[in-house]
Amino acid sequence: MSITEAEVFVQAVDNAGFLWCQRDGAARDPRYDLMGLAELDERLAAQLELLRRGGAGALQMSAAAAAEGGAGEVFAALSLALVRRDQGDIARWIARGAEEPAIARGVVSAIGWAAPGLVVKDVLPALLDARAPPVLRAVGIAASAAQRRDPGPALREALSAGEVRLRARALKALGELGFVEGLEQTRPALGAEDAAVRFWAAWSAALLGEARGVDVLLEIASGSGAFAEHAAGVALRRLGPRAGARWLERLEGSPGALRVVTVGVGALGDPALVPWLIERMSAPGLARLAGRALASITGVDLAKEELEGVPLEETGPSDDAEDEDVGPDPDDGLPWPDAAAVGRWWVRQQGDFAAGRRYLAGREVGLEGLNEVLRRGRQPVRAAAAIERCFLRPRLGVFEVRARGGRQRTELGIPNT
Repeated sequence: MSITEAEVFVQAVDNAGFLWCQRDGAARDPRYDLMGLAELDERLAAQLELLRRGGAGALQMSAAAAAEGGAGEVFAALSLALVRRDQGDIARWIARGAEEPAIARGVVSAIGWAAPGLVVKDVLPALLDARAPPVLRAVGIAASAAQRRDPGPALREALSAGEVRLRARALKALGELGFVEGLEQTRPALGAEDAAVRFWAAWSAALLGEARGVDVLLEIASGSGAFAEHAAGVALRRLGPRAGARWLERLEGSPGALRVVTVGVGALGDPALVPWLIERMSAPGLARLAGRALASITGVDLAKEELEGVPLEETGPSDDAEDEDVGPDPDDGLPWPDAAAVGRWWVRQQGDFAAGRRYLAGREVGLEGLNEVLRRGRQPVRAAAAIERCFLRPRLGVFEVRARGGRQRTELGIPNT
């Protein structure tokens, strides 16, 4: 291998890890739609193919990076091992994900990315075996859900597992896969002490048509826990506009609840609440979240319509060593709306919307419109459309908007170019 070749493969290893991280973020980024996601996939696939063709030397470089690197590097090394059907390396990188939760995302992503023929017979059965450690079975259920494949008896057994990570992952899979038959097994978990178990039980129960699941999500949203915003983003979609507005009005008076209320307004989708969102656009801690909620309801592109404003505050963790706010900015990547400009825009546009009805991306919520959002919408509203579609057709499960772009296009009936 010449020096030039070595440099090419070193760069390919770096590119593959970087592109996976970029794609992982893009799957939730309002700047990306399905076409943009598919373009990222093509770039990532090209780097993996370059490494595959590079032979033993390139594979060793990828393995060395994965041994010390993060989820992106492990994704690349595992993807290459799956293509080669190298059972030793497959086991090695899956074990790394089992040992380090931060790496597990890359492991599940690689198995979900792979062609089904590479994993259904050779990989998933070993992960789902009842004799496997709970952490590996959780990875197997997550990977099966990513492929939208039934994990079989392993899922049923995991629903009553004592290990909370495994049980929570199994409960989430019920909703993802549209297993209405498993609804009964969510009910005991609705009162679980573990927050993740309780949330995913309620999430799946709500998706599959269980009213008690919605009630529990509303209880979670009323609290201050890690799942509050996520719970509101699902539960408000199951309430009618009048009931939803009453619930939001009650919660608005609770200390520290405005972020959850803002998420809930976007999920409820009633244009009657747009003026409330515009008022929140003058509050530094809510402005970008309110802009996202507005886009969710109306489909407006703040940048395209020239409705972006200047930042109302510095974003990201503080440089002050004594400042306790050292976590990531929850609204990172969202544009800052110009409240005055948005107000003028809404005066011109509000006649196109009927108060008391529910909208997503500018369309009234209905099966035809949801399928169109899945085809053409930006990633956050596509994720919302997948949830809404599951409410209407529970057995369809939740369309996987993070799946490989070409696979999504095929499922949605969009020709691959």
